[in-house]
Amino acid sequence: MTEKVAGLVLAGGLSRRFNGEDKGWQQYRGRPLVRHALDLLDGLDEILISANRHRERYAALGHRVLADRREGFLGPLSGIETALRETDADALLVVPCDVVGAPRDWMRQVLRHARGQDSPWVGTLDGERLQPLLGYWSAALLPVLSEALDTGRLRVMQLIRPWQAAALALPPDRHLRNLNTPEALARGQASGSS
Repeated sequence: MTEKVAGLVLAGGLSRRFNGEDKGWQQYRGRPLVRHALDLLDGLDEILISANRHRERYAALGHRVLADRREGFLGPLSGIETALRETDADALLVVPCDVVGAPRDWMRQVLRHARGQDSPWVGTLDGERLQPLLGYWSAALLPVLSEALDTGRLRVMQLIRPWQAAALALPPDRHLRNLNTPEALARGQASGSS
């Protein structure tokens, strides 16, 4: 049986580091960050966007927009939990809107790598650090996610620790950028790499 995979763009936060300005709509190289995230998921039949604010604006991109089921802006795990409950997909390919620089064929690479692992989670390891959100999240993780959220364990690295060795390793010279502050976004704009 073929595994059904959906895409999920994480754009659901409060953007505190951007003084409340929606991070997904920050411009990076002439396009909003959310568009760069969607590029990595091109070709999937179902793409969801996790957004707790400006939902109509995100919906105009042509994909279903989900607000967290849980109140209180609990972070990315809450967005992933909501998406797993709202789709019948066997797994999600998750792309945070503020991580850029993944190879164009990242989706193919991570799916191929995930099929060779005995792991419900496969993140992306670049030449510098593990990107735990950027990756494959099996629907089998739903009870683990829900329990973590129920007990206030909101740290992504804590949740994925048992499967950390399953991450897809990009070439050592491939560095992803976390554009999660105005300063990081400015540095990314000035850099010559993608």
